Amino acid sequence: MWSILADLFVGIFDFVADVFLFRRLRHKRGHRDRGLAEDTLAVARFDFVTLVFIGLACAGLMLLLALGFGLPAGWSVGIGLAVGVVWGMWRYFRLVRER
Repeated sequence: MWSILADLFVGIFDFVADVFLFRRLRHKRGHRDRGLAEDTLAVARFDFVTLVFIGLACAGLMLLLALGFGLPAGWSVGIGLAVGVVWGMWRYFRLVRER
């Protein structure tokens, strides 16, 4: 019971920290200030839609490489993780730079 509450508290704190970090990065780069609700929606969309899509695409890539092309499991997982990290960073940098 306490574990679930602690995880929920940490998740909410992490999301709030992400929103304020995002706002700070945009302000530091000289972008116009947007409303808190708009920034919260942008971070939520990135966290819950974009990252889930990237994760599913990379998992599919791992399975395709391992089962379809016969690559060893270690190589397919490594390639899938590398693609996911690069793709996720690219999307986050695009999110921070958008006007």
